[in-house]
Amino acid sequence: MDRPATTDRFRNAQRSLDSQEDPRFEAEYAEEHVTDLALSYRNDPALCREAAYLSAGTLGGQYYTDVQLALHKLHHTHPADLAGSEALTQLYRLARVEAEALDAKLVDLARIALAEQRVAA
Repeated sequence: MDRPATTDRFRNAQRSLDSQEDPRFEAEYAEEHVTDLALSYRNDPALCREAAYLSAGTLGGQYYTDVQLALHKLHHTHPADLAGSEALTQLYRLARVEAEALDAKLVDLARIALAEQRVAA
């Protein structure tokens, strides 16, 4: 077989492969889509409220006691004394835990929404 014909065959085969989606990337693409959608959900008060509702009571009694104590300390800290205070540090630490829980629920909501779109399509 001459060289140009072989090269053409390889090029045609590559073009054929290029026009197909690689199934290895479908799961990765779907997960990226879920992540992007969940990030957009952070700006939707109704969806954030739903995520809060879904995660309510899931963090354990000690966490909620810590939240109560932090809010109590915040109430008794003068606003001028908040910057750099232990009260603010503790609230931020608690907020991080809460944000992780809500973000996980927003991801769940995004997965559900995308699954419903696939079923409807």
